[in-house]
Amino acid sequence: MHQKTTPVRWTRRLALLPLALASLLIPAAAVAGSPPSAATQNAGVYLGKWNYDQPDRATGTNIAVIDQPGDPRLVPQIGDVVFTLAGGGRVTGRTDIGCTWTFRVAARSLELDPAAQLCHNPVLHISYTITRWTVTVAGAHEQEFITAIAHFPQGDSGFMLAKGARTRALEYDPPAAARFTGTWAYDPADPATRVNIRITQYPQPDGTTHVVTTPEQGNVTITLDFDNRITAHTGDGCTWSMLARGNTAALDPPVQTCTLPSSAAITIRYWTIASDRQRQSTLITGTDERGGDFVVNPGSLTRH
Repeated sequence: MHQKTTPVRWTRRLALLPLALASLLIPAAAVAGSPPSAATQNAGVYLGKWNYDQPDRATGTNIAVIDQPGDPRLVPQIGDVVFTLAGGGRVTGRTDIGCTWTFRVAARSLELDPAAQLCHNPVLHISYTITRWTVTVAGAHEQEFITAIAHFPQGDSGFMLAKGARTRALEYDPPAAARFTGTWAYDPADPATRVNIRITQYPQPDGTTHVVTTPEQGNVTITLDFDNRITAHTGDGCTWSMLARGNTAALDPPVQTCTLPSSAAITIRYWTIASDRQRQSTLITGTDERGGDFVVNPGSLTRH
């Protein structure tokens, strides 16, 4: 039976800090007769959309360290950030999960200003305070250093991204689709690193939550629709529409629902993929056919 995928309104998002942003504004022209400030001129190299490069555990590139007591974690960072001119020598950064941050333009970098800014991460339902975020740019490549405090229910934990790296992305990028098309297999699940471990929370009648962990496995086949629009076909027979830009593809529209032959529904609220043509790093959140909220973070797949 054919399964129908229908966009639904985004009611909720669940990513650990991927820290990446979502719309491009054209800076307003300077007031007639007033030359732009040096800071405004310097800001131009930062403006636009930037994707995290493929995470690499061997080199530490785009691998964040979360210092949870007794449970330190290495978390790949994927997604995008969009920098726009805010005026007064300042730049606004907005990540793909919806957090907004303010920077000042220094002589050779962007610096988070004020030095501590708080945002609720709707992807994983946690809040965090970024205490430092330095951005430098060389041509189409960007480097980042980030320190933060993640506010978990069990207490605060330190967060550091020492080797952040991004590449400038185009809004319209038809060649990007080739990075994703084909059949991809989930790598073996690893409970120690949580790679390809699906964590699902089921609400109970008494108000508690039952947590279930299962390995994420099977294949995902991605086909080209047109230009840089692609469709992901999952093993349950569902299809999901995505948009590729550079090395990153994201669910588009951002929330989609698939109705199964049983009439049960699966909703995906966030699905972002980073691909180097042979490997995928993913983050997926949603609600399964039994009403449980799930997250796969990090996900790892290899081209079949």
